[in-house]
Amino acid sequence: MEPLVKALLSYGVNVKLLHDATETSWEDVKEHGMVILKTAAGAELARKEGFQHNRNLRRGGAWDDEAVKNLVDEVTKTVTAASA
Repeated sequence: MEPLVKALLSYGVNVKLLHDATETSWEDVKEHGMVILKTAAGAELARKEGFQHNRNLRRGGAWDDEAVKNLVDEVTKTVTAASA
């Protein structure tokens, strides 16, 4: 999560991490490791299934620079559009 948090902060997006304690199966590459980015009011800005799953870390996950950039772009685009 550190690369995503740092990238969001670099764009001036405040970050608060919340852990969902719901247990998922290791075999589930969608729900297991899912990241949901929301506004302070709870509106969903972006969602990425399996983003933190070990199988996906370097292939579209938290250690994949392009995947991190895509999530940040989606969030900043949504925030910019909402404030216009």
